[in-house]
Amino acid sequence: MKNKVLFIALLISIVILLPAVSGSISQPGERTPIKHVINIYFENHTFDNFFGTYPRNPSSSGQSIIANISKPLNLLNNSSLLNSLTPVSAGTFSTPNPVEGYTAYHLDWNHGAMNGFTTGSGPSSMTYYTSAQLGPIWDLSEEYGMGDRYFASTISESAPNTLYYLAGFSPLINDYGPPPSIPINETIFGELNQYNIPWGVYVSGNYKSFDMSSMIQGIASYSSDINSWSTFLQQLGNGTLPSVSYVFSQGGNGYDTGAPGSLLKGELWLLALVNAIEASPIWDNTVVFITWDDPGGYYDQLSPPVVAGQQLGMRLPFIVVSPFAKENYISNTVLTHSSILAFIDYNWGIPALNSFVSGVNIPLDFFDFNVSRPAMTFNFGNTISVPTNLDFNLTSSDSSSNLSATFPLSPQMPFSSLHYAAHGEINYTLSSTGAGILVKNDVTLSPFYASPYLLLVLILACVAVVEYLPRRKV
Repeated sequence: MKNKVLFIALLISIVILLPAVSGSISQPGERTPIKHVINIYFENHTFDNFFGTYPRNPSSSGQSIIANISKPLNLLNNSSLLNSLTPVSAGTFSTPNPVEGYTAYHLDWNHGAMNGFTTGSGPSSMTYYTSAQLGPIWDLSEEYGMGDRYFASTISESAPNTLYYLAGFSPLINDYGPPPSIPINETIFGELNQYNIPWGVYVSGNYKSFDMSSMIQGIASYSSDINSWSTFLQQLGNGTLPSVSYVFSQGGNGYDTGAPGSLLKGELWLLALVNAIEASPIWDNTVVFITWDDPGGYYDQLSPPVVAGQQLGMRLPFIVVSPFAKENYISNTVLTHSSILAFIDYNWGIPALNSFVSGVNIPLDFFDFNVSRPAMTFNFGNTISVPTNLDFNLTSSDSSSNLSATFPLSPQMPFSSLHYAAHGEINYTLSSTGAGILVKNDVTLSPFYASPYLLLVLILACVAVVEYLPRRKV
């Protein structure tokens, strides 16, 4: 009888822990004109660290344009707050590395007070970049759209946030592991496989080294979908890029923008990517989502909210580039890494990957699908040399540039003629559409020695010893 009870309990546990997957395997059509989603991912900056004084540029001759650029919620809204931080000097593209990690970031956050940064991440956290370093990235935001309420998915480092970026959940709370790992069918890659939607991952070099592959069990079977940046450019140029692409800056020689390295190399790498995308045959049906993985310990003023039961992390830069993206637009919609997954699910009419993805907002307010704008070329003449490939070295003149002269650009359409509001938000989730949920129970995978089952076995063994050993007679 005891054995039967133990067997039934074990069987129920296995059934509960297995991910529940449902849905068709036929390839759905797109709900919008978007046929290609390209995701570009950097490291370690907050919104205020990058856009704290956007669009202020006192040295520019384009003050009439700047006066009409949409203003996000940033440091310019609070002069005393701005004065408590330090701008990075022109010609400098890095700071000492702030202290990073789960503990440091929670001290920074201080339960939403946002006043523990010098204690948690240290003095380097209280710095911000200006147009002198970020003129070209500010141009992207001006010519297309930015979100000023896009948050990390958890108050922690790269690994857990990247899992939220790819899977909508994470068994990790900091940068460690594996173990544990997650099965590929719980990621966006597994969902796209199920619905026959092509995908690709693109990483540095001519070797297939994807940092997260060790944490996604089963992805090794899809090695043909993991390729180099040069393959990305080839597929882009000949129009064979898959429907969903992830281009990772990490793993290269200083392209990821993370401290203490120079952010200039990653900035120019991004411009090379955007120029190549806009010159490609797929530009007319593409969206590019650009974001950063975690705050890196830098200051941000906005207390992150709780969304779909999850305490979000610090606010991050988020830029949307597309022929359908609203020019000079600021989205006030609360978004997070998993919102990009929600957009992919929405666009192809497939179920929400999991319950968290079902409950986060979809970034739809960035778009006007009734207007398609022509491609641009981001070229700044003598100010700085924009590369044409993704594997380059900085020149000494580039490394000491003042990029303020690159911002602002002339609008593609006069701001006064734009038929939409300069700011907007939309609270629209997959759960509100009745989309269904693909993975009903997220599970993690661990070897037996690192799993809770080992503890269960030890407890049962102790019970057995106590129960069946002969009792001493008194």
